[in-house]
Amino acid sequence: MMTTMTRPYSCPLCERTCDGETTLRVHLEVEHRKSELASLLVDRDDGPATPRLRVSP
Repeated sequence: MMTTMTRPYSCPLCERTCDGETTLRVHLEVEHRKSELASLLVDRDDGPATPRLRVSP
């Protein structure tokens, strides 16, 4: 069995350290509201985003 190393992740809202992506995701979903996350992303935005998905009419 192969063991993978996980690197620590810090919550961008409260600086809590989580031991992996899954733990960080659960922390964000449980401890922080969507509005907090949206505000953080908008505040860090540098300008207009390039659309990643193209939707056909």
